Amino acid sequence: MRPWKDFLIQWVMVFLIGALGVTMCYRYVDIPLARFAHQHDLRQYLIFHALQALSDGLLLLTPVVFLAVGWRRYRGQIARFDRVALQAALGVLLVSLLKYPLKFAFGRTWPATFYENNPSLLHDGVYGFYPFQGGVAYSAFPSGHAAVAAVVATVVGWYAPRYRVLAVLLWLAVAVGLLGMYYHFAGDILAGTGLGVFVASLVIRCGNRIPTKALKNSD
Repeated sequence: MRPWKDFLIQWVMVFLIGALGVTMCYRYVDIPLARFAHQHDLRQYLIFHALQALSDGLLLLTPVVFLAVGWRRYRGQIARFDRVALQAALGVLLVSLLKYPLKFAFGRTWPATFYENNPSLLHDGVYGFYPFQGGVAYSAFPSGHAAVAAVVATVVGWYAPRYRVLAVLLWLAVAVGLLGMYYHFAGDILAGTGLGVFVASLVIRCGNRIPTKALKNSD
């Protein structure tokens, strides 16, 4: 793998490009897309709810993966898939922890009102970032659902190229579901995706602890 210096420089560039993308979404995409989904009442279609719920399913699977892989290692039954599953689960855990301080720091309002009359674009015309406000009302950015889908898709795509298209489709399905339900703005999803890919890159780089010999001798 490349030296850490090159890795960090690359990601600084990625974050700068991502910040530009979020800015473009904020100015030109977020409001019209949220209003389009609301005006056409896309939330009435269960498909959008099911798509965004895929991320919840991945989150619920995380403790199951840790227990299953731990049990298999205890029994000496290590398989190739264990590396993928373990690193994906670790990535989900990390983005689930990192999203909270990021949400607090950015303090973005939501597209719609969902919880205790939180101020929102569609209900109150409130739109923007209010750093360090705290509370659920100011925690839309970045999207945790998009981050979870992105970290899993990245790990799977890295270790199993044959499933890369399916991995991307998983992330895309969650993103479409979030937009259709107007749970998040496009910029929130873009930022969450960047967070997920970054964490996956760190996990892939640092987290491989399964012996190569054991992997070669088991399926």
